[in-house]
Amino acid sequence: MHRSSKHTSRTNRRRSKGVAAVEFALIVPLLLVILFGIIDFGFMLYDKAMLTNAAREGARAGIVLRNPYMSVADIQGVAGNYCQEKMIRLGGSGDCVVTVNRPAEPKSLDDKLEVSVEYTYDGPIVTLIGLIGGSLDLGTMRSRAVMKYE
Repeated sequence: MHRSSKHTSRTNRRRSKGVAAVEFALIVPLLLVILFGIIDFGFMLYDKAMLTNAAREGARAGIVLRNPYMSVADIQGVAGNYCQEKMIRLGGSGDCVVTVNRPAEPKSLDDKLEVSVEYTYDGPIVTLIGLIGGSLDLGTMRSRAVMKYE
């Protein structure tokens, strides 16, 4: 009787090791998706902060008093260069689209300059969620800065 209890004990240990390996194999993909999702979301938040800074930099450059004021193309260049230098790109081109709305010729300090920047983030997890979710547009980010002329 002593032998058979020893045999079943060994068999149970082998089975529990096998069960642990199977459970681990089932859980690892889910844990990896969660881990990479957290990293991808962090990159996305960083890019959103840089997008906000790009709009702010473009607006700040455009409102500073100079004669003549900066052209729309120059303001777009400032914001676009900021995006080009600071954004994290994991896949596609990731170009920022900069839109400038300003009066034809600023005449008073109450005139406002508006700089909008749009960017499509294409990280792997966001892209995967977009494919699963169909028409979800998770990767498109926009930022806008409005400042008065100095």
